[in-house]
Amino acid sequence: MDRKSDCSNQEKEDRFSGLPDPILRHILSFLPTKDAVATSILSSRWKLVWTSLTNLCFDDRLCLEDEEDTDVLTNDASTMFENFVNRVLVLSYPVDINKFSLHCCQLRYLACLQSWVSTAIMRNVREIELGIKMDSFIPIELPESIYTSRTLEVLKLNSDFAIRLPPSGLCFPSLKILHVEIDDGGDNLTETLLSNCPVLEDMSIMVHLYGHFATFNISSCILKRLTLRFLHEGELYLTEHHVVITAPNLDYLSILDWPPVSYMLYELHSLTKVVVDFSRLDAINPYNELMVCSYQAAPCVVQLLKFITKTKFLSLTIGTIHVLDCVADFFPRFPNLTCLEVEVLGRWELLFVLLSRAPNLESLIADIGFDCNWTKPHFVPDCLLSHLKTIKIRGIKGEKNQLKLIKYLLKNGEVLDTLIICLQRAFPQKMGLKDKLYQELLIFERGSKTCKVKVL
Repeated sequence: MDRKSDCSNQEKEDRFSGLPDPILRHILSFLPTKDAVATSILSSRWKLVWTSLTNLCFDDRLCLEDEEDTDVLTNDASTMFENFVNRVLVLSYPVDINKFSLHCCQLRYLACLQSWVSTAIMRNVREIELGIKMDSFIPIELPESIYTSRTLEVLKLNSDFAIRLPPSGLCFPSLKILHVEIDDGGDNLTETLLSNCPVLEDMSIMVHLYGHFATFNISSCILKRLTLRFLHEGELYLTEHHVVITAPNLDYLSILDWPPVSYMLYELHSLTKVVVDFSRLDAINPYNELMVCSYQAAPCVVQLLKFITKTKFLSLTIGTIHVLDCVADFFPRFPNLTCLEVEVLGRWELLFVLLSRAPNLESLIADIGFDCNWTKPHFVPDCLLSHLKTIKIRGIKGEKNQLKLIKYLLKNGEVLDTLIICLQRAFPQKMGLKDKLYQELLIFERGSKTCKVKVL
C-alpha cells in the first residue's frame, strides 16, 4: 500500500511539475515573492522558474515572523531583507518587470530604495507601489528617472514622498493611475501634477491637514476617477480647506472629509458614481461642544450634493446622514439616480426623504442597524411604485420595528423583483430563528406578485 501511495504521489508531482513554464509562472505570481523564490528548492525543474516572474512584491514584514518585537526588525533581519531584494533583482535580470511593490516597515538606507526603483524603471516597469517607513521625518526623495519613465502607467505612493517635478515641467508621460499622500496644500501639487501629466485618468490623494487653510484646485479634461481623503491631524475646529473640481470626463468621485468645508464642482457632465463619506463626524460625542459642527456642515454638504445630482450611483455613510438629518427638507432631487447605498441606522424617516428625491431609483442598499420606533410615512415614494426592483436591507435582527419597515417596503414595492434581508452577524442562528423569520416574511402582503424574498 505504501509503495502504491508513493507512486501515486510521485505521479501527481510529475504532472504538476510538467506544466509549461508560463502556467507555472502564472501560479507563482499569486504568491509573495519570498514564497515564489522558495519554490526553487523543490527540484531542478523549479530552480529557475521564479526568475522569469514579472511581478516582484517585497515586504519586510515577512521577516518579522520569527522576531519577538513585531514592530522593529533587527539589523540582521534588515540586512537579510536587503540582500534578498538585491539577489532577486540580479537573478531575474533582464526580464521586464510588470509590477514592482515594496513595503518596508523599517528602511535603513535611502540608497537602497533609489537603487531598487531605478532598476525597476530600467527594466520597463509598468506599475510601482511603495510603502516606506524611515526614522527621518523628512519626505523621501524619489529617483529622478521615475519622472521620465515612458513605461510607468501606475504609481502608488503610500508614504510621505517628496515629489520634485523636473525643470521641464512635463512628467510621467505614460502615467494613468496616481495615488499619493501629501501634507496640507502641498504647494499646489495637485494642480501642478494634473497640468503636467498628459494622460492621467485616475488620481487618489490622501491629504494630512494640520490646521492651516488650503485650497485644492483639481482641473482636468482627462481625469476619469478621483478619490479625495482629508485627514485632520490637528484640532478639528481649526482646520478649513477649499476644494474646486473641474473635470468634464470624471466618471467616479469619492470624498472622505470632515466638514465644514467648501466644495465647488463644475462641468461634471460624465459623473455616474459618487461616494460621500463624513463618517468620522458621527463619532463625535453628542455632549461635546464640537457637535455644533454638524449644523455648520449641513449647508456645505447640501451644496456638495447639488453639484452631483446627475449621478446614477450614490453612496452616503452614516456620518453624512447625520449631517443631512439637520436639513432633510433641503436634500436635492436626483432624477438620474438608479442605485442608492446608504447607512441610515436609526434615521429611518430620512430614508424615505431620500427615496422621495430619487424618482427613478431601481436599486436600494440600506444599513438600518439598531431598532428604533417605527413611524409610518405619510406618503409612498414614487420610485417604490414604479422603478425600485431590488432592495437589500442589512443589519436585521428580527426586531418588531425592523419587520414593520420590511412589511411597508414589501406592500408598497409594486415592481419589486427581489428583497434581500442580511442578518446581523450577532443574530442568533440557533433554534431555527433564521427559518422562522423567513416564514414570517412570506406571509407579508406584497405589492409585487413576482417579488422573491431572500434571507442571508
